[in-house]
Amino acid sequence: MVAVIAVTSMPHTVEPQIVPGSEEAQLAELRRLLVRRSGANEPRGTHQIRLPDSLYRLLTKIVQDLADGKAVSLTPAAQEMTTQKAADFLGVSRQFLVRLLDDGKIAFHRVGTHRRVQLQDLITFRKQRDLRRHDAIARLAHEAVSDGIYDEF
Repeated sequence: MVAVIAVTSMPHTVEPQIVPGSEEAQLAELRRLLVRRSGANEPRGTHQIRLPDSLYRLLTKIVQDLADGKAVSLTPAAQEMTTQKAADFLGVSRQFLVRLLDDGKIAFHRVGTHRRVQLQDLITFRKQRDLRRHDAIARLAHEAVSDGIYDEF
C-alpha cells in the first residue's frame, strides 16, 4: 500500500503534493497515533512523532490554506477520473484529452464504453508536459539571445 495524497487549494490550483511510498511506515505510525487519540476516554497527554519532511510540508500547507480561508481537498492519487474531470485537471478540452488518450500519451482503461483515467497518470503527464514547455521556452530564449534579438542579462 503506497500512501499518496494530492492537495488542491481553492481558488488557485497548486501542484499536487505526493507523499512517497518509502515513508509508509511513518504514515502508518501517525495513523495509529491519531486513531488511538480519537478515543473518548483517552487522556490527552503529550506524544511526539517524527514526521517525514514531505508530510510535514504537506500538513503545513494544508493548515496555512485553511487559516487563509481557502478550501482544501484531499484526494487519493489512485482515484479514477472521467474524461471531463481529467480534461479540467489538465486545463484542456475533453476532445483534446480523448485524443491524448487514444494516441497512448496518457494511460486509461474503459468502464463499459467510458474511459477512466488515474489521477496519478495525469499528474505524471502534467509534470512531463510542463518540463517540455519549460525546456522549449529556455531554448527559444537562448536562440533569441544568440540571434541578437534580445540582449543577454
